[in-house]
Amino acid sequence: MANGMAAAFEAAKEKREALKTKKRIAELLKTDVHSLEEFEKAYAKTTLKNPESDNLFDINAKQATNMVGKPAIDVATEDIIDRIVAELLAQTESLTAFPDGNYEVSLADERHSGFPVTNKEINALPKELRPQLTGNLMKIDLDAPSYQAVLNYYAEYLKAPNTPRGKHAYNMFRQGLDILDLDPILYDIIGMNRNSIGHWLPFLCEAIKHQQFFSIPKTKIIKVPITLLQLTRCAYSELTPTTLDIVDRFCQKAFSLDASKEYFIKTGTYSSKYDFRNCYVHGAEEVKELGEYLLFIHFQALQMASPLSKPMIVGASTTNEWVVREFIPDKENAPTIYKGMPLHTEYRVFVDMDTKQVIGIHPYWDPVVMKHRFGHEADADSPHQTHDYIIFRMYEDTLMARYKENVDKVKKHIEEMLPYFLLEGQWSIDVMQNGDDFYIIDMALATNSALVECVPKNLLKPAKENWIPGKPMNNKEKVAFMNEILKEIEDDEKRRKENGKNIQRTI
Repeated sequence: MANGMAAAFEAAKEKREALKTKKRIAELLKTDVHSLEEFEKAYAKTTLKNPESDNLFDINAKQATNMVGKPAIDVATEDIIDRIVAELLAQTESLTAFPDGNYEVSLADERHSGFPVTNKEINALPKELRPQLTGNLMKIDLDAPSYQAVLNYYAEYLKAPNTPRGKHAYNMFRQGLDILDLDPILYDIIGMNRNSIGHWLPFLCEAIKHQQFFSIPKTKIIKVPITLLQLTRCAYSELTPTTLDIVDRFCQKAFSLDASKEYFIKTGTYSSKYDFRNCYVHGAEEVKELGEYLLFIHFQALQMASPLSKPMIVGASTTNEWVVREFIPDKENAPTIYKGMPLHTEYRVFVDMDTKQVIGIHPYWDPVVMKHRFGHEADADSPHQTHDYIIFRMYEDTLMARYKENVDKVKKHIEEMLPYFLLEGQWSIDVMQNGDDFYIIDMALATNSALVECVPKNLLKPAKENWIPGKPMNNKEKVAFMNEILKEIEDDEKRRKENGKNIQRTI
């Protein structure tokens, strides 16, 4: 036992010494520009170009893409790809928002003509080239529709929301939304997530129009067709090159991509910015593969909800939206963390949309949180965390000085916008400063947001959830409504099967 205590003491001593060394390096880099440049060069050369990992969450989207072979595609397959892309585009809705708050909405084009690609055509191709989706066919694991299990769990939760049984049912409901095969009902439920950008961005745009201080990055959101979104529920490594090619070509057209531009990409709820290589797209080759990156990011986020994930996290990508934004070039020559992300001063502002008040504001890069993450967690001695600890420690004073200089200004201008925000409930609003420019870059329900502790407890209200389309209902009404829906859908499915007209057939 004594030997064990001595070993533990020695390990703790070594950790303290390592932390002191990191602090000394940070102090040196503050004042020595040449040393900072050499430090960053060494990191980029030796660590950022690290070999691919066996851990899914250590692999970035560009590494994942390189793992898939790219065989030559013949003329017949090219024709099928083009037809499938056309089918998907005809189903795609989009919203494009501009920096000044103006936005455009494009609805799905139901006038699409042409012959849908059939299973017979797909099966005529070599197995390794077969697409795993069309406009109305998709790859699934289970024959039974998922919505039945999901809605039953939700109904169970609503009957007794504050009991252990009810809380368990809610967790199963949320997990089901993230990991089960999609069907039209489940797809619509996922689309109810208020944290997804397509819900709040139009409201933000309308508020932005009434002021001149904040901008938003030019943003295009698409509602991903169900058969394409289903691919996020499939093992990424098992997708065929043809399937990935379809996703790439679809995104090229759906987002009107320009190979000469730089983009920031995310799902409706998740950017994967903690590995900045996932979300920053630049260069003609990367722009060409942008669809694959979005697919992988979404797949990766959904794996957080897998029973095999420790800890299991639901909700990171409960969305049916993909997003491409203009990339905002760094004006400050800021150092980077998270494998390439410029470390800008950011502000998390908590607001009550009902009372039109700012109820809290805090530095997004909270020094205590960041130094603990990089310097004191289990992976603190890894190359990436060591780099980010040193960089954050070196740059902390600059970040905090800028925050203190501008926090009152940011709060004042948010307050001026609130009368024009027609959202309900309490929200977090993220503001990024880049030089003298201030961008609103993200929003989320307050109770789902980190740093909510800065809001006085007497002001904080729980978010009202509703995962059922239609008018507001109490829990008893929701359960009755769901039972009616389930019965109607079951009857409808029976009729479809009898008539041989299933909407979603399997590949």
